[in-house]
Amino acid sequence: MVEQGLEVQAMLSSQKPFWVFAIVSGIIIVIFQLSGALPCYGSNKSLPSTGNNRSGLVVTEPASQCPQGLCADNIYPRDGKIEGRHVSLLSAAGMNSRGQVVGLCALDDPEKKYPFVREPDGHFWIFKTPSVSGQGEFTDISDSGKAVGFYEKNPSSTKIGFLMNSQGQWVTDIQYPSNPCPAARSYLHTEPNGINDRDEIVGNYDCTERPHDAADPIFKGNGFYRAPDGTFYRVQFENAHRTVAGKISNNGIIFGYYVLDSETWIPFAAPKSDVIKPIVP
Repeated sequence: MVEQGLEVQAMLSSQKPFWVFAIVSGIIIVIFQLSGALPCYGSNKSLPSTGNNRSGLVVTEPASQCPQGLCADNIYPRDGKIEGRHVSLLSAAGMNSRGQVVGLCALDDPEKKYPFVREPDGHFWIFKTPSVSGQGEFTDISDSGKAVGFYEKNPSSTKIGFLMNSQGQWVTDIQYPSNPCPAARSYLHTEPNGINDRDEIVGNYDCTERPHDAADPIFKGNGFYRAPDGTFYRVQFENAHRTVAGKISNNGIIFGYYVLDSETWIPFAAPKSDVIKPIVP
């Protein structure tokens, strides 16, 4: 058993970026580009299962073989446009039980990136964030139709989360309430990753030296939990160097991974009561 455990750990360590992102995201999905459907990894909690995979990791089949799944035939707009504008990139990030899909859409060119919603009837629409450009990204949607994402906060250019209600309207910004960043990396970025039907939200924050620096909450960040009343908590696995929160189920199970050292990244699924801690002043 010990030898088998060491072999598994070695396998996970050798493919750490793949496994960590797949576990945090909860599923493998597809990015659709004009050049065709390209395999990629994203975040979702409720895509249709193949029925024979009990690991919770669902592999999307080629487009011609998945008429009921999330694939190019039934998610990419047939005319290649959303709201009359050319789609250069479509990245699905979340799907709920109603069949609504959310994610990131690049319109006209790869630099114009907007949150999109695909309704069950196939209709696409773009959500405009409160930023000057209206750009941003969705990361998850609950079964009730509420969605979370993030955008670039003007004028500081740091990333901040947001919540959309089931009517497609912006509700509130989501920002970690205190700045835990060290003086040398004082710019705080907040990225929600998951929302459930109780309006519980999980995500991560990251710190950068300059506001325009690329934040990396999935691989370098720390986790947070936001209660329905707006109270924030840290997500901290016991004795871990840091903990990343990926998704939260409707019954309060948080999925993510924790880091013991530079070589040991361990996935977890735990009740929220086991991993949320008060914010340290």
